[in-house]
Amino acid sequence: MVQARRRALRTRERRDGADEAEKVDPAFHRAILRIALSLRRPGAGSYDAVVAETIRSMRLDAAAFRRYLGENGARNMSLLLAAARAFGP
Repeated sequence: MVQARRRALRTRERRDGADEAEKVDPAFHRAILRIALSLRRPGAGSYDAVVAETIRSMRLDAAAFRRYLGENGARNMSLLLAAARAFGP
């Protein structure tokens, strides 16, 4: 009986974690792509300036998006920048 409770608790924790991951605004993924492409342009501004402009122009929740960048964005950004360099002119 104790093992069944533990198993149920672990299943519930996994399900809660999956629900949290699904709550990410899809616009955040588009924003990361937009930032990566903007940084690739000649004469692009600084990273912070490009991020601020993207947040403003896409009307994103600034605090949530910056938190997302801190948690996941660095990995996603490096992959996008690598892809942009590989396929760029």
